[in-house]
Amino acid sequence: MSSKVIDLGKARDAKIEDKRRRYERIIFKHILGVYCVSEGKGLKAVELIDVSEEGLSFQLPVGSKNLDDINLNSEKVFRFYFSQETFLPVNVKIQNSRECIESGQKYVRFGCLIDQSVQSYSTFKLFVQFLTKYSETSQKDTGELKFFYF
Repeated sequence: MSSKVIDLGKARDAKIEDKRRRYERIIFKHILGVYCVSEGKGLKAVELIDVSEEGLSFQLPVGSKNLDDINLNSEKVFRFYFSQETFLPVNVKIQNSRECIESGQKYVRFGCLIDQSVQSYSTFKLFVQFLTKYSETSQKDTGELKFFYF
């Protein structure tokens, strides 16, 4: 018989982190539009994977023409669109890249460091804190209550 000690705090933290990442993906895919600004070429859509106060990760399909504008150690401005007319600019430095497969499709995933010296960083930090708290306290709607319209 094995006498393995399980740290319930670490298990709970891992579960909260997994839930946070799932909620982020829902928000990023269905509510928030994220674009990378390319000098002279306009906005390039990117798929945001996750965010933290220090960094973010995003991915592009392996065959995407937008990969031409993404280089390691380059600095980019990302625009987080919360509506069609307003966005939060976030300056990043691309630190690393790797290929990955998700849902049977090949992607190049990038890891970025957030520039914390710009004015918009404080808003970005609050956004990340909101996502963290939301994932810790939100509940899944199981449909047990019916909606009635008057």
